[in-house]
Amino acid sequence: MCPDEAVPPACPVSYSSDVQPLCEVNGFRVWRCPASATDFVWPMPADETLKELYDREAWFEGGETGGYQSYDAQTEPSIPLVTSILDRFAERGPGLSVLDVGCGYGTHLRLAADRGWRCFGIEPSAHARRIARERHGERIALVDKAEDLVPHRFALILMLDIVEHLKDPYAVFFRLFSKGAIGPDTLVVLSTPNARSAEAVADPARWAYRHPPSHLIYYSAESLQILLRRLQFTDVSASGAYRLPSAQSARFDDEHSPVNDGLTQFAGIVCEARGSNFMEFMHERYVPGTWSKLTEYEHLPRYAFAKGFAIGAHVLDFGCGTGYGTATLAGVAESVTGLDIDAAAIQWARDAHRRPRLHFEQRSDLGRGLPSQSFDLVTCFEMIEHVDHDTQIATVRSIASLLKRDGKLIISTPNPRVTVHYGENRYHVREMNEDEFLVLLRPFFGHVLLLRQWVCATVMIGDESIPPRKQVSISSITEAPASSPPLAFVAVCSNEPIPPVTSLCQFDTSVDFAREAADTERKLQTLGSEIYTRNQELNALHQELLARNAELDAICNSRAFRWLRRLRRISDRMG
Repeated sequence: MCPDEAVPPACPVSYSSDVQPLCEVNGFRVWRCPASATDFVWPMPADETLKELYDREAWFEGGETGGYQSYDAQTEPSIPLVTSILDRFAERGPGLSVLDVGCGYGTHLRLAADRGWRCFGIEPSAHARRIARERHGERIALVDKAEDLVPHRFALILMLDIVEHLKDPYAVFFRLFSKGAIGPDTLVVLSTPNARSAEAVADPARWAYRHPPSHLIYYSAESLQILLRRLQFTDVSASGAYRLPSAQSARFDDEHSPVNDGLTQFAGIVCEARGSNFMEFMHERYVPGTWSKLTEYEHLPRYAFAKGFAIGAHVLDFGCGTGYGTATLAGVAESVTGLDIDAAAIQWARDAHRRPRLHFEQRSDLGRGLPSQSFDLVTCFEMIEHVDHDTQIATVRSIASLLKRDGKLIISTPNPRVTVHYGENRYHVREMNEDEFLVLLRPFFGHVLLLRQWVCATVMIGDESIPPRKQVSISSITEAPASSPPLAFVAVCSNEPIPPVTSLCQFDTSVDFAREAADTERKLQTLGSEIYTRNQELNALHQELLARNAELDAICNSRAFRWLRRLRRISDRMG
């Protein structure tokens, strides 16, 4: 069974669960989302299945279903498109940077390299990377995934016929934004088969581009625009590519999209986008899937801890941000309200999280307009350090008034002893140490239980990666007690005595730690070896330069000596 077999399908573009079965192809079920005009495979194949598929030479040169008969021949038609895009940047001169996501053999990057661009490519296929390096050498910097890119801002990012291969279209953008690769001036160009072409709608199962597991998400112009606008691109346009020979037109009765209706005669779509401030958006608030695992370990466990207090409760998530935690609480609570001052964050939350008993409100009054004593639980995670001291006091006072007499506040704030290692954060106005945090809370609550949050490495020995709680024996690898400072402080506050609280120990089974650690170590060793080799080459060049300079000095000195002798003879004669 696929890992997602037991999970109900939801559109990977709109996140809507209001989807319908469309067809079955090659043993894979394909679903349709009327809200975004997107089709998608569900369950998705495992990552290992896809890696094995794309690493094979036969996929690029063997004519397999979904692959290429000849990569070079089938890439040739896209060269005029890339050439026309590069022509637009001609006035800016050489030295610009381009990233090609899914660069294959580097065909498009070569066009840019010939014009003096700095060229970078992401290519998951080991076979394709090998061919690209053989053909282009060091003219192209290649990595196998976005996480390995050096932080760099690009003028142009190409994603040509690649998004249909990705299980999660947002994930690659999140990685690129976290690397600073996309700024407001970056032009992003995508192309993909048109899932709302007349041919695709007329016979979904036999559509030429419907071939899972290589193609997993099938986009229309509408779905691409939804995807890009959610990522806060302000300038988005779509056009058709490869006009179909027939003049027929078809669409699904429950989909109404003028942009799709205008492109039914085209087999493909080209979409361009720029003007995104999403990097700034995710700097100020957490979006799951962005940044690092450490950021995930900071944010997600707090809601897992609060979930035990939220069962059957009326909950307010104060400063809910993008709503990921609010939605978690809604899985067990009677009702949950997510509250935030930022309209963009609330819009993201409403788009991304749709479930009963959950709603979001944008307010700038610190919740004063909500009914007093109406909540059993208020959560306020990583919000309080974003405001000044007076607003911190006003915030805690307002929260206290919103809680029922026996209600509880669970509030967190980062430890300045840890955040100092992260560098300056202009969004943090007033961070607090443990004593300052308690001084803020105690005037408003009769009982304050201060907890601390650590992130630690864990080793498991047992039958399962997450064993039953009663069968876990806790010990330390080292004899000395933990000396690292806590990542954050988490306080449980109430005007009634607080019952004993069960500590949370959360295991992350989504990461193959051993494999990733080995991969990282191998990459570091390779990088170290490359640095050593480069240094040796530089030293050899330096020695050669010194030798050449010595030779030049000798030649110059020899000639100068001869000229001095001649001048002296002339002087003697004239004397």
